[in-house]
Amino acid sequence: MKKRKSLGIKILMSFTVTSIIPIIIINMFSYYNISKIVNDNNDDLMRYNLNQTKTALDITMESYLDVLYQIYADDDVVNLIYKINNHMDTAVSKSQLRRVLRGYFYAKKHIKDISIITADGTLIFYDAITGSTTRSSWLANIGMSQEELYNAYIGEKKSFAIPTQATLNGDYFLFHLGHRIVDFNRKNEELGIVILSVDEELLHGICNGGQEKMPVYSFIVDDEGRLVSYQEKQLLGSFLNLQGENKIQGENKIQGYEEFARRQKIFGENDVNVECIVEERFGWDIVSISDQNEILGRIHRQQRLVFTILAAAITFLAVIIMFFTRSLTGSIRTVVKTMQSAGQGRPYQRIQIDRKMPKEVEAIACQYNTTMDQLMESVEKEKQLDRQKKDAEITALEAQINPHFLYNTLDTINWIAIGKKEFEISRAISALAVILRYGIDNSNGIVTVREEYEWLKQYLFLQQTRLKDGFESMIEIPPELMEIKVHKLLIQPFVENSFIHGFENIKRKPMLKIRMQRWEQNRIQILIEDNGKGMPQEVASRMNQGVFQESEDKNQIGLKNAVYRIRLYYEENADIQVESQENAYTRIYITLPIISEEGKD
Repeated sequence: MKKRKSLGIKILMSFTVTSIIPIIIINMFSYYNISKIVNDNNDDLMRYNLNQTKTALDITMESYLDVLYQIYADDDVVNLIYKINNHMDTAVSKSQLRRVLRGYFYAKKHIKDISIITADGTLIFYDAITGSTTRSSWLANIGMSQEELYNAYIGEKKSFAIPTQATLNGDYFLFHLGHRIVDFNRKNEELGIVILSVDEELLHGICNGGQEKMPVYSFIVDDEGRLVSYQEKQLLGSFLNLQGENKIQGENKIQGYEEFARRQKIFGENDVNVECIVEERFGWDIVSISDQNEILGRIHRQQRLVFTILAAAITFLAVIIMFFTRSLTGSIRTVVKTMQSAGQGRPYQRIQIDRKMPKEVEAIACQYNTTMDQLMESVEKEKQLDRQKKDAEITALEAQINPHFLYNTLDTINWIAIGKKEFEISRAISALAVILRYGIDNSNGIVTVREEYEWLKQYLFLQQTRLKDGFESMIEIPPELMEIKVHKLLIQPFVENSFIHGFENIKRKPMLKIRMQRWEQNRIQILIEDNGKGMPQEVASRMNQGVFQESEDKNQIGLKNAVYRIRLYYEENADIQVESQENAYTRIYITLPIISEEGKD
């Protein structure tokens, strides 16, 4: 029987056959074929870059068209435009529509204006450039009147694009995406058109992003031969006027773009290569111009460098490959054996790390051990999460109530109290209705600190009414923190816990303090302190470690769920600490990140 070769010999032979011999052969013929290869590679690279640019453009435009869709499909927008067209509360409807547009304005970074032209000729817009409600930054420069613009696009059943033009002050260049607005609930009545004005820098960044160090420049031309995106901003919106025509079509297209590139001296007097791809949605041409001379020179230099490095690498690898074969094969056998054990139902076994292991094999072994540990931990966490979900579902079922019935009932009781001149009772019922509505409506939403503060005042008023002013409270919130965003009802369970547990059976007058202050690293800290009966130090310590005493008390469950809810919203960015002394006080410190306008911390 023929003796089988060792792994080291096979690796060396495979390396010689697959690397050294082919490289020598390629090197012999590369000199004669270099020009053709360079040209082919350059064309392929340009086509690849164009396809990448087209993909990025399609994705980006789809995201902006999605914002456009959200506007013209918004029932509130449709109803407000219907009122404007029919002169129903016109001033109020305009104001409300402008606020709705402002809400969409920050959906995308490069949006500069959102305009709506209604069927009756009314123009409503939100313009970040002028900051005005009466003067549009772009409409006067578009080359047609408002009426002509409306008539040109009201019949379009799909989204349309308007070429790039300068704004009135010349500081921005905007292209526009639009769509007609149709009321499908009223016999498909055409109500107007909505136009989204976008900064041309968006297109310029897509066309030339990541190409700063490459001799390639890309720009966009619409189907009428007008520049939509180009490096010289003063030419945007103008016709290329090649071949004596506005449009560039058929076989003349590439030739026309080459003539334009030479006339504009994009790469000086050097030869250029032109590739073009069509963006189907709006019929735009994405044109890529490359400096042929520079590309050839770069590829020649890169090729020489590659062959030099390959020669050195081959020599070095051939020398050291056998030195590592022996330890490599032994380490691989150890890893494979442990993996096979795991596949046979023994996932608790781990790979023993040996100092003789190559770093790569050691990394595989460590990653395998870590992965198996994480797998076991994940299984346990999944079990725990299932239990928590079941508990949350039970709690949610217990809390279900028809909110409309509750509000209507409280309103009826309120009017009965007013009718009997029981104004204190009426005020208490009104406060209770506010609290319940605030808690039920979008309970997981994001609100300002001011809204939480107003709700808290109503809650404390009810407690004072219930306890006949038997406690004192103090709320300290700096004015500059009032507009900061937080998740709704985060501190309510902790305040409620003070009344239910903290003040139970104490002889001194209850005192509740709530203080908020700005903390380091763009965070805020909330302190909830009471002078109640407190808790043992070991209980507070377990809470700080996330361990809550098992209890059937719903309030204890509520406090545990409150901490879990904060962890769910803010993950590791939030911190909750409990300090307490029996028969003295309880202090709860909640540290949260400040939420940005987009709702992310």
